[in-house]
Amino acid sequence: MTDPGASPTAPASPRAQPGGMALRAKLTLTSLVLVVLTMIGLVPFVLVVTALPLFVVWLGVPMFLGAVLLLRLWCDGARWLAGSIGGNRVPRPYRPLPRGRGPAGMFSWVRVLLTDPATWRDLLWVLLSCTVGFTLATLVLTLFGAALFYLAMPLLLAVTPPGIFNDPLGPLVVLDHWTEGFWMWPVAGLAVLLWWVTTPGLMTGWAVMTRALLGPTRSSRLQGRVDTLSSSRAETRDAAAAELRRIERDLHDGVQVRLASLGMNLGLVEQLIRTDPERARALLASASEATTSTMQELRALVRGIHPPVLADRGLVGAVRSLVLDTAVPTTLTVHGFEVEPADGPDGGRSRRLEAPVETCLYFGVAEALANVVKHSGATRAGVVLTLREGSVSASVTDDGHGGAAVGAGSGLAGIERRLRAFDGSLHLASPVGGPTTVTLEMPCEPSSPKTTPSSEKV
Repeated sequence: MTDPGASPTAPASPRAQPGGMALRAKLTLTSLVLVVLTMIGLVPFVLVVTALPLFVVWLGVPMFLGAVLLLRLWCDGARWLAGSIGGNRVPRPYRPLPRGRGPAGMFSWVRVLLTDPATWRDLLWVLLSCTVGFTLATLVLTLFGAALFYLAMPLLLAVTPPGIFNDPLGPLVVLDHWTEGFWMWPVAGLAVLLWWVTTPGLMTGWAVMTRALLGPTRSSRLQGRVDTLSSSRAETRDAAAAELRRIERDLHDGVQVRLASLGMNLGLVEQLIRTDPERARALLASASEATTSTMQELRALVRGIHPPVLADRGLVGAVRSLVLDTAVPTTLTVHGFEVEPADGPDGGRSRRLEAPVETCLYFGVAEALANVVKHSGATRAGVVLTLREGSVSASVTDDGHGGAAVGAGSGLAGIERRLRAFDGSLHLASPVGGPTTVTLEMPCEPSSPKTTPSSEKV
């Protein structure tokens, strides 16, 4: 298991790439796939170019739609190839297509596709792929094929009729016997050397070109961030409205009913205090119990909105309370929150974050720890809180059976929605067999420090 006292797990890095012969064999196979993709890519390109002038007779509209969607599928294949070379996936840069049916929906799609810069970059990419990309891939395959050809020259001369492979280098070299085929092995060695040296650079250059044209631009990434933030904030507003309705319902159906009953009992006590003191005392005792239960219900309601421990002790103290209450043995490690040591004059202080940020992280850690107890089958867990310049993260790790997924009834989707409202992110690493690490990260600026217990391991 990952030591819970270590630094929080960062987002998954690009997967390790093979080296040596394995890398070059993979790149050679990739170049073969690229040649095939290049020839296939000419079909949607020709269809798009043909459909544009046909717009005047309306025939080009459905033809354009089908051709562009086919072109995007082809570019997805190119993005996948580039990602397999670079070890890091190339995201799709396209604007979302509008919802709609019938002619109006079709023309909305056409408008978005025509105005999306990624559509025209796809077309430019086809032109470059059919020239530059095809040339690079063919060069890799030619060197590899030449190496195999000249290595196999003795066998080819031995099993084929005379005159077929007798002049492997043209009229400069004529071979009359199969044993003379070994003279071609130095040429094969030169081809292998060139293949070995040039293949990584050629295919990496193609991958860089692909990422530049088929990946998102800076403006599209910014637009995507804006769209994501707008969507997440709309979700947050809806969730806040639903939460307010829940609170109103809980107050109306629970606390209000109890308070109304309490008022009626006190009214009866006022009437019976002279005529039936015993019954009045019983009603007072009942009213006292009702008051206690109502206070407990109100505390539970307030705890679900903003836990008092979070307001009193800050994020570090509140998470420490969660860790101590977790059924699975759990450690807490804190980095970057310390203002002064625990043996300082104030008994140790921790930096405080803005209240909404602390609340979001607190409930995220609480949900992650609840998942550890309910679903993971873990025997140990760890929480790491890290405050860096401009960001804060919380990492929850367990040694359970793994296999967790966002949206699989684990509550992680709700955490992700909360984080998106603050431009934050959730990263989940949960291979089957474990361990599982959930990392919550969001931008923030620390506010004034508040006296809390120091941040040692719990």
